Amino acid sequence: MKRSLAAAMYFALGLTASAAGAQTPETISIQLNTAETTGAACRLTFVIRNQLQTPLDALGLDLVMFDQTEGVSGYAAVDFGSMPPGKTVVRRFDVGSAACADISRVLLNEVRDCKSQDGPLQDCLTKLLITSRSEIDFIL
Repeated sequence: MKRSLAAAMYFALGLTASAAGAQTPETISIQLNTAETTGAACRLTFVIRNQLQTPLDALGLDLVMFDQTEGVSGYAAVDFGSMPPGKTVVRRFDVGSAACADISRVLLNEVRDCKSQDGPLQDCLTKLLITSRSEIDFIL
């Protein structure tokens, strides 16, 4: 009796785990992780995770920086490069010509490049999940 109860519980837990795994959305998560002033620029560190079923051959974004008065203070085109499915990568970019404390938010203005080995991905922007762990907001 104990074995059949244990087997039933194991089977139920397995079904629950596989059902939860099947519900994982296909996204590309991009987190603005840190911001540090280096010389005359602000260095932004991003953590990116490809949660798609397919590898990414390229992911490039246009970013716009806003100052503390909500004025546009800078622009940067960043390339995150290629990423296999399930892979997490960290990328750093020096942006703008001011201290990080002068930047209130970073706007993901446009997806410049988003392609797999089969060509450009459709609706790449809708697959992006962006967050910020930094004192600087990261917005769409």
